[in-house]
Amino acid sequence: MFTVLRKRHLSSLRTLGLAVEYFPGYVNRKVRMHSLDVVLLSFVVRGRGRHIIGTEAFEETGASLAVTHYGQQHDILTDGRGMDVINVYLDLQNHPLPTLPRELQSVLPLLLPLHPKFQHRLNRIVRLEFDDPRPLADLLFSIQRELDTRETGYEEFALMLFKLFLIQCCRHAMQKGFAVGEPASQAHRSLKELRDFLDQHYAEPHTLKSLATRSRLSRTYLCRAFKAYTGKRLFDYLIERRIQAAMMSLRGRGEKVLGIALDCGFNDLSYFNRKFKQLVGVTPSQYRCRSLE
Repeated sequence: MFTVLRKRHLSSLRTLGLAVEYFPGYVNRKVRMHSLDVVLLSFVVRGRGRHIIGTEAFEETGASLAVTHYGQQHDILTDGRGMDVINVYLDLQNHPLPTLPRELQSVLPLLLPLHPKFQHRLNRIVRLEFDDPRPLADLLFSIQRELDTRETGYEEFALMLFKLFLIQCCRHAMQKGFAVGEPASQAHRSLKELRDFLDQHYAEPHTLKSLATRSRLSRTYLCRAFKAYTGKRLFDYLIERRIQAAMMSLRGRGEKVLGIALDCGFNDLSYFNRKFKQLVGVTPSQYRCRSLE
């Protein structure tokens, strides 16, 4: 059920990069691992289950939101009473996200993968937990209704509703944080704290010595442990975080590319251009033009 999109959903994915599908009373008692070539948001409105991804499993209860990365094998098991789930499908490679208020732009790349190259061990699935499902469910049902009825102006209306949905999610992430399991050791707690620090202070200059001091780990151990923890080398992670921030800023018209590069922590424009194209596949200027089309 979760892997086959109906024709009308494929249509809105092609035109808007967005589709919404509701599964009331969804029951699944047997693991059938599957994946999609788009980003999947699974919003549990009601019910309990276990979200399996790789060798890990997360308890999902209404209300929770799970964001599954491109091509990630996963499945959701339920009990006999089933779950009410709203799936949101996003084609972020071919359709830009709505532009959010500036103070929320730094949160969005932590919630949604802007490009498949930015996948690492910790963002294969990203989760939020909510006390009340109704505000987000109402927005998603309204999007689905617009996409299904296709009344005049439905595309713009659906995207405006989706922008409100993202604002709500980013606000929640800023206030409550992401739902994660507790690290098992002091070393893992130190690595999580360091990763959170880099996510917030990516634009500042960092050295291996200063990061080792902050994490209370030796430089040699930090490099090895961070790679094991995230699947990325420490400074590769930092550079990718800066590139994602630049991608958000490039969606505006006003600021020059050099200014964006400097604001995101790069002090060499040619290096910024080279790394951006290496990771995203186009130059910063080409990305801006594509985002504004």
